[in-house]
Amino acid sequence: MTPITCIADLQALAKRRVPKMFYDYADTGSWTQSTYHDNEAAFQRQKLRQRVAVNIDNRSVKTKMIGEDVTMPLALAPVGLTGMQHADGEILAAQAAEKFGVPFTLTTMSVCSIEDVAEYTSKPFWFQLYVMRDRGFSESLMKRAYAANCSALCLTLDLQVLGQRHRDIKNGLSTPPNPTPRVLLDLALKPRWCWNMLQTKRRQFGNIHGHVSGVDDMTSLAEWTNSQFDPTLDWSSVEWVKKHWDRKLILKGINDVEDAKIAADVGADAIVVSNHG
Repeated sequence: MTPITCIADLQALAKRRVPKMFYDYADTGSWTQSTYHDNEAAFQRQKLRQRVAVNIDNRSVKTKMIGEDVTMPLALAPVGLTGMQHADGEILAAQAAEKFGVPFTLTTMSVCSIEDVAEYTSKPFWFQLYVMRDRGFSESLMKRAYAANCSALCLTLDLQVLGQRHRDIKNGLSTPPNPTPRVLLDLALKPRWCWNMLQTKRRQFGNIHGHVSGVDDMTSLAEWTNSQFDPTLDWSSVEWVKKHWDRKLILKGINDVEDAKIAADVGADAIVVSNHG
């Protein structure tokens, strides 16, 4: 493999190895992609102050995040369909995060289930929750995350309505891929990906498939998922979550100072500033 020296190298490698529909899912945004591009620009504007003539022989970036020891102050964010970027992708990412010493966050919309990740890791991880219209299902997810010893719940607050992702529509994104001639040609050009996917049984949304009555194929799964994101989500929903979760709570999607103040008032242990691209 070509030596990896930066994120751009990984991006180029993924583009060569991963089928187009899944690569585009990870590397594009919704609508005009303005948020996606603004996020990149915002990070590029961040600069570090450089102080000189300071003894750095014993330098360390170790710290604590919500009371947990970490080797550096970052966590792996929840990313949907990681298990379609690479077979068993969520398990592998969780193992890598554990080995390096930073938190891993499993998304509700993962391919590997909560139980899959717990089985193949030895330390607690975080779980990201979407509050669905079916509150019973949301509650069951929290119970499963609790049973898997997840140490924190990361509650997403900024996705009551799904953004339209133009490339996903054009690519006919589905899990597993719909075997159209165009998709089959793309898969034929990605033999490593195909071989790895043939070795795993995990090709569905593991946290949903088999846990929701009436969802037994891709059509019913898609219909159920699209109908479940709840536009009534408000601060009372956060209070409802807290009644069912007594471990650390992270609120994801805070972008306004007033919302940050409310998050502190309701007892959030941390907030994450994020924009859905």
